[in-house]
Amino acid sequence: MKAKEIIKIIENICPERLAYSWDNVGLLCGDENKDVKKVFVTLDTNINTIKEAISKNADMIISHHPILLGGIKRIDYSTSVGQMLKLLIENNIPLFAAHTNMDTAKGGINDKLAEMFELTDVKILDQHTDDSSAGLGRYGRLEKTIKLGDFTEHCKKILGTPFLRVSGDFEKDINTVAVASGSCSEIIPLAFEKGADVIITGDMKYHNMIDMTELGICVIDAGHYPTEICVMDIFEDILKDTDIEIIKSENKDIFKLV
Repeated sequence: MKAKEIIKIIENICPERLAYSWDNVGLLCGDENKDVKKVFVTLDTNINTIKEAISKNADMIISHHPILLGGIKRIDYSTSVGQMLKLLIENNIPLFAAHTNMDTAKGGINDKLAEMFELTDVKILDQHTDDSSAGLGRYGRLEKTIKLGDFTEHCKKILGTPFLRVSGDFEKDINTVAVASGSCSEIIPLAFEKGADVIITGDMKYHNMIDMTELGICVIDAGHYPTEICVMDIFEDILKDTDIEIIKSENKDIFKLV
């Protein structure tokens, strides 16, 4: 299968038009006409994941997080980006990224999170301006009401993380839950306008947490990696009906809990 055929399958789920204007998605490096038998799927693109893909004889990399996000004017092999591009080009490995288009798409990361938490009556939190079926974040109801303190333990099991940062009253009843993958502090007020008892996201800043707590808002900062690592399962599921071999990255969270 050609790389461009694989890209087309993925973009049927998360077209480029769903990405934010500041984002950098699509084929970022390489030949779209390359024949591909093994695809390496990953949350992050960095030196280690590219080397891992090479070591596993992958023909193509599909990543959630892109490179070249800020744009570059020169390729300097002494820089991290330069080294990544050098490795990709030398090993003839196309790199494709589906980032905010995968966050917002129907069937993307936020729908996956809602499914993992078994939410019902799921709705889009911040609807996309160009597509009513897409948008950032989801919210829905739990089968049974639960105290925030107990819900945090449930959250750790669902996301496979031993550590959360939580603000709010641990005795508060939780029934409506909002999920927003990665870093979504800007839509927290919207979640509570729509009736969420708690929102699960990542990358919260200290003063943001203080502001939310003073407003009576419960926030679970589960981290960027735990709320987005499910993207590898999504990529795998999208390509399950092809004859492509899927290799999942063994890349771990950059944060070590000590």
